[in-house]
Amino acid sequence: MPEQNRHVRGHEFYPPFADLEKIPALYATDGQSFEEKTLHIHYFTGGSDWYIAEVDPASGLAFGWARVNYPEGEWGYIHLVELEELYLTPAPRPGALSLPILVERDLDFTPTRAADIPAMAS
Repeated sequence: MPEQNRHVRGHEFYPPFADLEKIPALYATDGQSFEEKTLHIHYFTGGSDWYIAEVDPASGLAFGWARVNYPEGEWGYIHLVELEELYLTPAPRPGALSLPILVERDLDFTPTRAADIPAMAS
C-alpha cells in the first residue's frame, strides 16, 4: 500500500507487515459480536478515530469502527489508502490558528477488545 504523506506525518501510516499479517482478513470475524472483536490499529486526527478489526492488505480495504467529528461512531468499511491520502490545509482566517488535517497512526496502540475502548462506550 502506498504512502503519499509519510514525509509530512514523520512515521509510517501502515504497521509493519509482520503486524499486518496478524490482523484477521476481511469477513474473518463475521460471527463475532462487535464487543468481542479485537481492534488492531488506531488512527486519529482532531475529533476523529478509526479502529481496525479486519484488513485486506492487497486492496487497503478494512473493517472497523469509526467516529468522524461526531460524538457517536459506527462499524463499517474503511479504505486505508484514502485515509492515508487525506491531507487538508484549511484556509487561514484572521486571528485563528490553522493546522493541517492529517490522519496519524497511534504508534502506542496495542490490540484491544472493542468493549474495552472508552470512545466506543460513549
